[in-house]
Amino acid sequence: MNEGGGMATKVLVIDDEEDYRIILQEVLRGAGFEVRLAEDGEEGLALLRESPCDVVLVDWMMPKMDGERFCREMRAVPRLKDIPVVMITVKQTVDEELEALHFGVDDFVVKPCKAPELLARVRAVLRRAENRRA
Repeated sequence: MNEGGGMATKVLVIDDEEDYRIILQEVLRGAGFEVRLAEDGEEGLALLRESPCDVVLVDWMMPKMDGERFCREMRAVPRLKDIPVVMITVKQTVDEELEALHFGVDDFVVKPCKAPELLARVRAVLRRAENRRA
């Protein structure tokens, strides 16, 4: 994680709601992250294949390719499989959490989320990923 100096930590935000993508982009950029945006899982996967990032925020429910399918397909690509994923969801039940953890999600945020919580969760998954690599 390079928030303090050097190159910015790269975050990919995938959400079909443009207003929400822009809000997340502003919050993350304000905290020093470099942000790329995609409106669905297909576009997000294409962006990742082109240029991997450090963490992905992905909405669960989207047209074309939803968050679950995105995670499964991303985890099947060897050079992308270890990128941490934070799932954005409108509601969150224990069953949904278990299902999402099973297909490769590292953490969750419930829409709408407050900026401090979002940033704390992003930083936490980045720390865990860094610790796994060490």
